[in-house]
Amino acid sequence: MKKSSLLALSLAIFFSGNGFAMTLSDAYLLALSKDAKLAASSARLEADEELKVQATAQLLPQVTASVSAKKEQYQLPTSKTNFDETTNNRNLQVTQPIYNRQAFYGYDQAGLKVDYARLRLSAAQNELGVRVAEAYLNCLLAQENLLLSKQQIETTEQRVKQVNAALKVGYSTKVDVLGLAAELDDARATYTADQQRLAAARQKLKVIIGQEIPQLLPWPKLQPESIMAQFVMSTPWLDQAQQSNLDVQLQKKAVEIAQQEVEVRRSAFYPVVNVGAFYADADGSTYFAQKNDNKAIYVEMKLPLYQGGYDSSRVRESRALLRSAEFDAEYARLYATQQAQEQLSSLLASREKLQAIAQAIASGESYLASVEEGYRLGLRDLAEVSRAKEKLFVNRREQARASVELLNALVQLHAVAGKLSNDAIMQISKAVW
Repeated sequence: MKKSSLLALSLAIFFSGNGFAMTLSDAYLLALSKDAKLAASSARLEADEELKVQATAQLLPQVTASVSAKKEQYQLPTSKTNFDETTNNRNLQVTQPIYNRQAFYGYDQAGLKVDYARLRLSAAQNELGVRVAEAYLNCLLAQENLLLSKQQIETTEQRVKQVNAALKVGYSTKVDVLGLAAELDDARATYTADQQRLAAARQKLKVIIGQEIPQLLPWPKLQPESIMAQFVMSTPWLDQAQQSNLDVQLQKKAVEIAQQEVEVRRSAFYPVVNVGAFYADADGSTYFAQKNDNKAIYVEMKLPLYQGGYDSSRVRESRALLRSAEFDAEYARLYATQQAQEQLSSLLASREKLQAIAQAIASGESYLASVEEGYRLGLRDLAEVSRAKEKLFVNRREQARASVELLNALVQLHAVAGKLSNDAIMQISKAVW
């Protein structure tokens, strides 16, 4: 069993028997051994590795043997007597290619196809990391929003009790009570919607990792400046995306395969030279086949002269496919650069947004404290208190969303640069959780 599979199994047992939280790296390790798309790419690599064996076989000696026996009855035109005749044939032939340009190029191309399959497996693992991170972070955000909704309900219910008590002694009005009741209904409706979103997010994550999820996922201890210094500012991401992006690498390898295909098809115009040995043994009841041994050592050369334009057409086709592959490779490079730039911009925007929201929350808490004190002294009304609390909850929701957006952009940036390896996910997870 592979190391990742053993680790995933250990984690599954661990989480099933303990109440410990699951971090992003834990979820990723569990998904590694369960993802069907990754398993399909792995199986495809195993299949493509056989291409080298098949290509090698074209360069090795070819040995064929045949045995046949024939028995027949016949009558001569001048006689009514039945004649029985038997013939036994035994043949052995060995052929060794001496010069076969098409087979040589085919062998090189088989190696390129195996390299392509390895890159495809890496791309599948890279894409799995993106899917796990997206599902995990969505689940985390839905969980945080649900907790905020619950806090908002509890806070509003306390205020309803306070206002009802104040109404009995004449320090509040029926309008205040109705306004708070409407706020409580809105908070409960938001809580129900958040419950549904969390259930959907948990189900999606469960499908990806193939296991039940702990009741509560740990919220990350996010320090944007530290994240930017550790993961973003120290790496030339645009250059990395142009060179190491897995789609770019796949397209480059596709160009190499297409170039080799041109040579393979051009090789159809070259001669094929084989050396061989032949042995045939025959015996039978006829006069000419009573005993017959044939032995030969030979050199043969096959030279194609005319196939109706078939091979020429295949060469033109392969050259056109090569040009197409080159354009695809250039597009992949430009697109990877664009994606890396977008993720970098998203990271910077999320960091600035988090800084602004943190300041807004600090100001909002100070303002809420002053409004509540003013309400206690009769200088502020209930509507101002409600607006201040509602604004605070909105900012906390935006803070949670911006935190998830920053982490998601960080994961996406690694993926675009082809760097979303096991180690990268472990480092991100260790730095945040």
